[in-house]
Amino acid sequence: MTQAALLEHVTKTIVERFRPKRIMVFGSHARGEAGPDSDLDLFIEMDTARRLPERAIEVSEAFGLRPWPMDIVVYTPEEVRRLRHVSGTLLSVIEKEGKVLYEQR
Repeated sequence: MTQAALLEHVTKTIVERFRPKRIMVFGSHARGEAGPDSDLDLFIEMDTARRLPERAIEVSEAFGLRPWPMDIVVYTPEEVRRLRHVSGTLLSVIEKEGKVLYEQR
């Protein structure tokens, strides 16, 4: 699967299942430096009542067994508002260097 096809598949699956506000890719895939062993770093902004670690697990389980590794970060819109401008946070790095794959209109 090409990088573009992988990103399209992942984005479509997340949008259909979770109805997020936004999905971003960051890391090597965002920089265009991903190799065959690169993991897919995803940031998802969505409404959820789940605790932080459970959020990523829930999204990961939507894909079942897969041949590509993923690191998933999920924040609520309120957490994004609170943390977006705090320098040194993972979110500030993602917002600066990441690429938007999907944004709810």
